[in-house]
Amino acid sequence: MALTIGLALLVCLIALIFTIMVGLGKDRSTYSQKKSWSMVSWLYIILLPVSFIGLGLLYYFITK
Repeated sequence: MALTIGLALLVCLIALIFTIMVGLGKDRSTYSQKKSWSMVSWLYIILLPVSFIGLGLLYYFITK
């Protein structure tokens, strides 16, 4: 149980850092939809499947 809570806190901390970094780097004068999508597309293409695989493995090892 403590491992699950620790991993959840770690994921939240990483998301908070990512959100702060994106917020600090925001420049409204050169906003572009294509540039914005290219900057976060890796999130949907790489990070999302990896996180689902990680959560699946975590669930497997907890219930094993």
